[in-house]
Amino acid sequence: MSGPSGPSGPSRSQLEMLALLERIGGSVSLVSVMTIFVTYGLIARARNPRNTFILFASIANVGASIGCIISQDGLHAGEDSILCRTQSFLFMQSDAWWSFGMSFNTFLVVSGRTDPNTFNKWIYSLICFGGPFITGFTLFFISDPVRGPVYGATLVWCWIREDWASIRLFTSYIFVWICIIGSLILNTIVSYRIFYIQNQIRSFSNPLSLSAIDNQLPLINTRFNTQGSEHPIINTQDSITHALTSDITKPMPIVVDSTLRTPDTSLHIPKSRLSLEITLHSGSDNVPKTPRIVNATKGVISRFRLQDPIKRAYLRTTFMFTISVLATWVPASINRIRSLTGGTIPFSNQVVMAAVMPLQGLWNAAIFFATSHSVLREVAREKWGLWVLKSTTIDEEVMERVAVGEAHVDEDPDRTDSGSDIELRHVPIIPVKGN
Repeated sequence: MSGPSGPSGPSRSQLEMLALLERIGGSVSLVSVMTIFVTYGLIARARNPRNTFILFASIANVGASIGCIISQDGLHAGEDSILCRTQSFLFMQSDAWWSFGMSFNTFLVVSGRTDPNTFNKWIYSLICFGGPFITGFTLFFISDPVRGPVYGATLVWCWIREDWASIRLFTSYIFVWICIIGSLILNTIVSYRIFYIQNQIRSFSNPLSLSAIDNQLPLINTRFNTQGSEHPIINTQDSITHALTSDITKPMPIVVDSTLRTPDTSLHIPKSRLSLEITLHSGSDNVPKTPRIVNATKGVISRFRLQDPIKRAYLRTTFMFTISVLATWVPASINRIRSLTGGTIPFSNQVVMAAVMPLQGLWNAAIFFATSHSVLREVAREKWGLWVLKSTTIDEEVMERVAVGEAHVDEDPDRTDSGSDIELRHVPIIPVKGN
């Protein structure tokens, strides 16, 4: 991960400073990932898919943290020692792989292709752990009579030797940057989808928008005529007259209770035929039912409002994880580019790399607890009686524990099975006179 620092390389004191930074960063990261393991194991509410991704990535951080703590002890033990080879293998990190896996899973959640409350951890583990493991294990057996083994001494620790710079580039840096760029692309797509849907929800939630939908539907003006008529008539603005059949099946009579009418008032319907005039302010023959469309719109809005906090929580966690991996690998990548171009690496660059590379476990812990603070605060109040101020923001962790179901829109109770757009029934009303 490093190259020559100058014409004569860093001094002994500078190397000791780099070793100290590596050990401090590795120790902090190791403690951080242990707190993740303990919290995840003790608090069941924190075991959501997002935190599970961070947990698995932290498992790989254990090896990298131990490798940083070993620091230059592997070099002192010799290139052929078990300690040096083991340290080289431990540096084959999989954080970038897990970052891409989390971004891909977030994309599936937002696109509705997977359940936001679960994920296939075995497939992700096989790919994100298996890829770096197979690569790192294979390098144990690669050696050359001239260049020697792949694993050996570098400037600050044991890793892939400078004589095998091409293997170092293709087995580590290229894979890492493919994962980082892929994660950024997926995160951008997910962000666009979430905010686009959110804007659509806001527009539909506006009462003016709902009224606009209502205004675009055909308006119906009905008028009953109690005069004798051969057939009920339907009139439209297009002056299209339809004669409906006169054979109208009579349903059961409806009895009106006297308690529901005004006193001293009786109802009487003449036996003459009824005619119905319907004026449509649209030329369409199909008459959409306004309540059904409005109810369907409200159902969709309710469903997205329930899922939106979960998707935004996924996106926020994924972005934070991707940025942490990016920040970790940028200094090492800059040093690698300078080394490949034949330039020297300033000692300040070496200091930055030694300070940043071991801290991936710390970033994982920061993301874990930042996205789980609501659950941890709630558990602290319930179990230990700790006084914790209530958050004024939406508790997205609580939302995530709500079963996210599909919105079901009730069917219109007035729907009939006749298959026609309009169905007329002659319903006689038998009044019941009061005392």
